[in-house]
Amino acid sequence: MVRILSFPEIPFESILNEVVLSFHNFDLARCDERTFYISISIASKQQKVIGDLIFLTDKQDLYGAISLNEKYDEVRAFFKKLFDYDLLYSDELAIAHAVRKFPQFKKSLQQYAVQYPKNVQSKFFH
Repeated sequence: MVRILSFPEIPFESILNEVVLSFHNFDLARCDERTFYISISIASKQQKVIGDLIFLTDKQDLYGAISLNEKYDEVRAFFKKLFDYDLLYSDELAIAHAVRKFPQFKKSLQQYAVQYPKNVQSKFFH
């Protein structure tokens, strides 16, 4: 059996401009020495979904993506329902990159760095 891959025709950047990303929650107890978690809200067209982002702090750069947990399918369904769009990993990276600019992200990362200073590099705060 051959699976046909379909690639989105809409650039994700245009979809990202139509949604409102906002900081939802940070719970230090969910993190560990190499993983930093935050929850975000994604809203558009009077609908909203909560999703978790995971950032690996033991890498040279701080990259994040949507966490593969119970909320993952809800986030994917949100984009499918509202935009008829299947999220790609590169789209998840774009969401995480946008969230890194939030003041609450930086404040949460500072709290994380106090608890787990080993892997947090100063360049993560720029």
